[in-house]
Amino acid sequence: MLTDPQAGGILFSSGDNPCNPSMTLHDLLDAYISCRDASPRYQESLRRSVRKAAAYGLKSVCQLCPTPVNQFLVALPLSATTRHNIRRELLTLWRFAHEEGLTNEPPLRVRRIKASPSAPEAWSLGDLSRMLRCAEEDKTVVNQKTGVAVKDVLPAWIMLGFESGLRLHDLLELRAENYRNGCVTVRAHKTGKVAVRRLTLRCRAMLETLLSRSPDGTVFRWTIPRRRAIKTWRAFLDRHNIPGSSKWLRRSAATQLESVEPGAAAKFLDHSNPAVARRHYIDQTLLGSAPAPRTPW
Repeated sequence: MLTDPQAGGILFSSGDNPCNPSMTLHDLLDAYISCRDASPRYQESLRRSVRKAAAYGLKSVCQLCPTPVNQFLVALPLSATTRHNIRRELLTLWRFAHEEGLTNEPPLRVRRIKASPSAPEAWSLGDLSRMLRCAEEDKTVVNQKTGVAVKDVLPAWIMLGFESGLRLHDLLELRAENYRNGCVTVRAHKTGKVAVRRLTLRCRAMLETLLSRSPDGTVFRWTIPRRRAIKTWRAFLDRHNIPGSSKWLRRSAATQLESVEPGAAAKFLDHSNPAVARRHYIDQTLLGSAPAPRTPW
């Protein structure tokens, strides 16, 4: 039986599954990453799942069997969506191990976990205007070495993030060579698709100001690295009582476009499946198209 990790956990029996008992899940993950083009964010997520499995006693490749894996997934005190994602990532590693001959046990008979994602939330245009004003007036220093404050970097981030719809990684990796003819051109790190987005004059001016101060040609990375950027955004939103996270910029852009032209969000986000935009990005409450029954009043 699976025990609580604080109680020490247990090692599952490998049963009749011939494999290398000395190969840990961490070793398997390293082998997987070495021959797969996985983004840093995905690698980090895989490592979190492997650490959780190891904490509960699921440590060896030989333990990748239906019973121990199912016990682990049931024991996790996490939401259905999180357990669904951990299941998917474990099956990815297990499938890789089976394909590479590291285990004879196929990745089968693992209980399904139905994810229950919440409805997407986004900022309205009014929310964005207020947030931009707050950023322009916020003198909180975010980088002691350079003296850069919130008002120096977040207004540009808000405008560029909204107008381009780029993900966090792609925004942080923007360089001078990605900006030309009033547009940003980026090959998305997650999908490999090329995105070209034209910017407003005001956004261009802010972008050019940051580049004129940049010592290395980066737009945002010279001001705040990734980890500090996430913390800076969280602190900024909390200070001004604004719900959400920087991810909402992409959702807000998709929602605004969809409100003007149905179907435009999926095209803007470069989604091959239009249902993805509706399921994960578009805030239906801002479209005015949420279904409502006909009432007698």
